[in-house]
Amino acid sequence: METPGSLIDKLITVDLKMWNNQEALYKIRRMTYDEFYQKYNGNEELYAILKKACDLNVQRNSLIYELDKLFENLTGKEMAFNPHKTY
Repeated sequence: METPGSLIDKLITVDLKMWNNQEALYKIRRMTYDEFYQKYNGNEELYAILKKACDLNVQRNSLIYELDKLFENLTGKEMAFNPHKTY
């Protein structure tokens, strides 16, 4: 069974990886369409960037959910995080 500390450590690691991966997405955001098309048309690099961003987000949400469940078991109170809620 995971401890709160080990789950928080994993969550911090995933958040840092997400932060670094976001830099690639922000570079894309600053590009014009022509620059984007020239760099990524038919290129697997864009697919890898987007897939990694999605995978890291799924890992992050899973860790938050796991932490919430652990704290629920420790405190007997339901936590607020709902991984299926959309805003």
